[in-house]
Amino acid sequence: MNDDFGTTAPQGGQARTGHFGAGQGGSKRRTAVPACEYRKGQVQNGCSEGFGASGVCPAAPLWAKLVKGKWMGSNIMSDACSDCVSEQIAPVILKTLSQLLDEGDTKPLDIEQLNFCFHLMLGKASPKMLEVYRFLAENTRRIAQLKRTPVYSDDDCTSWWITDGLRIWDATPKEKEKIPAVVLTASLIRNPDERLQALADELNERYGGSWLMPVFMKAIITQPKEQVYETYSPLLDTPQKGYLFHALGMLHYRCYPEDWTFERLGPDGMIALIFWGDYSYGTYDTRFMIERYVDLDERWLFDLAKDPEGRKPTVTWQTYNRGGVLYGSYDEMFISLLPRKVENPELKRVLRDYFRIRSEKVRVEESITVYKDAAERFGA
Repeated sequence: MNDDFGTTAPQGGQARTGHFGAGQGGSKRRTAVPACEYRKGQVQNGCSEGFGASGVCPAAPLWAKLVKGKWMGSNIMSDACSDCVSEQIAPVILKTLSQLLDEGDTKPLDIEQLNFCFHLMLGKASPKMLEVYRFLAENTRRIAQLKRTPVYSDDDCTSWWITDGLRIWDATPKEKEKIPAVVLTASLIRNPDERLQALADELNERYGGSWLMPVFMKAIITQPKEQVYETYSPLLDTPQKGYLFHALGMLHYRCYPEDWTFERLGPDGMIALIFWGDYSYGTYDTRFMIERYVDLDERWLFDLAKDPEGRKPTVTWQTYNRGGVLYGSYDEMFISLLPRKVENPELKRVLRDYFRIRSEKVRVEESITVYKDAAERFGA
């Protein structure tokens, strides 16, 4: 399983990098403030990113201005987690979401600005931003019923997306209802702030359903793997198992081939992985990747390999990081959790049998590699 994130260096990268350092680095902070106020383009962006990451507040008026712009400053503030940034932009996000849902109640919606709001919420845990999450939780049924406008001439509008990397092709109300919980799950991967953890528990206790996803992800990130398994694996025998699968779909076992000669993004191991942001050709590109190393009890893999003959649930909101993926597939979620080499001989035998049976039951296009990859790793 190769990691190929398709990332490119942004134009003006040196200026942004330099002023990011100025915004964060003590003695240079004074010189960065005027740059934020007066300079244009990438230099200004770099300053704001620096202040956003470090939580310094001199640029707060700029953030309040940017969030009211066309892209809502998402190219600058999406990856900033400070309370200073969060408190400035949360009221605008709340107002915008409220207006968009009112509009969406009566007609199809252009979802670009809706997604900018979601992008900006990432990892932010200030009191005002928590209220934005509570607003979304109260309005999940309205979100579930949204319809969107077409983005190209033959668009049948059945697909939906939150980011360029989080999209589904059959956007039923049941799947759209999960969107707020997916955003909170991504936020916890970016920044497992205790306030976001408490919010996940609060919303799950109040509403249940898809809010189990961020609660489960919080546990994966913060608790010993044995405790996580013992607490949540009993849910595999309940209707709630689907929410566990969606959270597991945001995990990925990073492993490079032994002869890999290119840059490695990190050591082999399990990561929580999200591709955030979006792009419009020739207009904007706000995409970036967030990852966090986690550990998963091996017993999950034995459980997930049970009943290869049975019908598997759809797993829609998952992170895809392989070539030739089978969208919405339980088996795609499963293989993404597996290392290239499995050391446990019993687990390897179970996986070999599981994927052999699945490959006989599930017919896929030649370009879909999930069962080919499994046969290569575990044997036919």
